[in-house]
Amino acid sequence: MNKEESLRAQAAHNIPCFIHECPLHETCLHWLTGQYYGGETHIVTCVNPYYPTVNSLQCSMYQKDDIVKYAVGMMHIFDDVPFPIARATKKRLINLFSRKRFYEYRNGVRPIPPYEQQKIARVFQEEGWQGEIRYDGWKEDYLW
Repeated sequence: MNKEESLRAQAAHNIPCFIHECPLHETCLHWLTGQYYGGETHIVTCVNPYYPTVNSLQCSMYQKDDIVKYAVGMMHIFDDVPFPIARATKKRLINLFSRKRFYEYRNGVRPIPPYEQQKIARVFQEEGWQGEIRYDGWKEDYLW
């Protein structure tokens, strides 16, 4: 999926920004997705242009348009892990993310962003696993 297709697909799910004067607008995902709102939408919840930090170099809503590497699926993440460590790790991950989110990550329904991959790695390390953490696949996309 190219940049335009990705932005168009996420436009309805991302908070748009329509502040064209903002110094950060050219690299902000909120502004970029805002460009794909059509005239058929009557009411839009968007970034408040009157909020103190918005429309400045310190914008609190700024979301850089960097591509990151998402892990997709973890059906075999425990294959090489000894059972006691796997059991404790799985329990902690469910407590960390919730049962629903854990199984969405596990089944590949929800891609795992880099900051969540770091949490998973930390739990494995704290439980005593020093080996590789194997995900089912990878995909690159913006950090929505």
